[in-house]
Amino acid sequence: MFESADPKQPFYVANQVAVSEENIRVLTTLFEPLVGIQGVGLYITLTKEFDEVPFAKDYKTLYQLQDQTNLKLEDLFSTLHHLEATGLIKTFIGSNPVLGETLIFEVEKVPSAGEFFHTFLLSSLLLERVGSVTFNRLVKKFTPRTFIGLRDAKEVTSGFFDVFHLSAESAIDAPIEVKEAASEVPKDNKGEIKLGNEPVKIDWSFLVDLFASYHIDKEEVLKHQVEIKQIIDFYHLTEQEFVETSLITMSAGTDKLNMYAIQNAVNENFGLNRNKEMVRKQLQQKPKDADKAIKNLSTADAELIRAVDSKPPTDYLYELKEKKGGYVTANEKKVIYRLQDQMGLTPPLINLIVHTCFEYDAVLTNNLADRIANDWLQKGITTPTEAIAYLKERKNKRKRPSYRTQKKTVRKTTDWSKYEKQTQNKKSKMTDEEMDKIFREFGKNE
Repeated sequence: MFESADPKQPFYVANQVAVSEENIRVLTTLFEPLVGIQGVGLYITLTKEFDEVPFAKDYKTLYQLQDQTNLKLEDLFSTLHHLEATGLIKTFIGSNPVLGETLIFEVEKVPSAGEFFHTFLLSSLLLERVGSVTFNRLVKKFTPRTFIGLRDAKEVTSGFFDVFHLSAESAIDAPIEVKEAASEVPKDNKGEIKLGNEPVKIDWSFLVDLFASYHIDKEEVLKHQVEIKQIIDFYHLTEQEFVETSLITMSAGTDKLNMYAIQNAVNENFGLNRNKEMVRKQLQQKPKDADKAIKNLSTADAELIRAVDSKPPTDYLYELKEKKGGYVTANEKKVIYRLQDQMGLTPPLINLIVHTCFEYDAVLTNNLADRIANDWLQKGITTPTEAIAYLKERKNKRKRPSYRTQKKTVRKTTDWSKYEKQTQNKKSKMTDEEMDKIFREFGKNE
């Protein structure tokens, strides 16, 4: 914390910072309660004082800064220290061959409101200074607002290719004149132009280069441009994700894109990712009535929980099969892999699903494991303790959950088309007595 009692102390500002209207808004509403109105004024004054290293005759002194801000030297440094503490100014002591010791001020950019509120020291200090009511009002003031009517509205904006026709060659690889123009005309930082309803911007040149590394030429990509765009748009994929998924469908030596196979592969991966995300959210929920569930457990239940908690799913699978006198199949290990790596279930929960499966069948199958896992997750059951309590409760009510697929009983019924055909061969019209006989016999074979 540097202070000087010499008003003739030379200084200069080392950099230039542009202050926008939004910066002024942040300064006057969020920083002003922390640094005071003098602090805001001093900050803005210093942003105007930038110059390259001045000649000896052009230097400025603290006295001139006092005159501009109407502050005493003591108050000037107090205000400067507030700016330093809040990250708006950095102060250095330099040495000039002509001026001797000089102060150097480096002006920092005004942070956005989001950066301010995510800096907890600043936002906590603001809360103490202005109180909860004003603080919450400021939070709302800087919270982005969305027109409420857009929540349920369906976008019908025309896309670029819906209106304009551009050759596929130019769409994927811009002409040399266009690239040269882009290199000559400077680009600002205000973001890119959004051309109509184009939810995903595809870098076709990058996509072509990615495929080229796997010996898929540019013409093959151009031929499927519309299909590729539809898939990338619908599933919101990156170029890298699309190419990686496409490689799954290709065999060695293939230089063609099988769009049907790619669509199926993307759809499968998309479904797995969505399911995994759904399971993750469900597992993050707090267990329901955990204390009640624990109280209802027996010693055997506690031993089972310890067993499923202490072993990896594959080891637990082998252990159960060994006790049953059977053997583990390759498909059973695939079920374990799918539940853990693709669905995201926890190992203890997977172990208990395996244990429950073997109460209904001699082998572990995807169908049975999925029925049990879905049943538990839909009821908010995410831990072995809850699952055991649930199974016991159903058993006590004599409504043990059945995860078997019931065999359908095929009922033998009258083949009326055959009967009608046979009857028509005999007579063109049935008597009342014959009609009564048909209805008396209906259902006897069912």
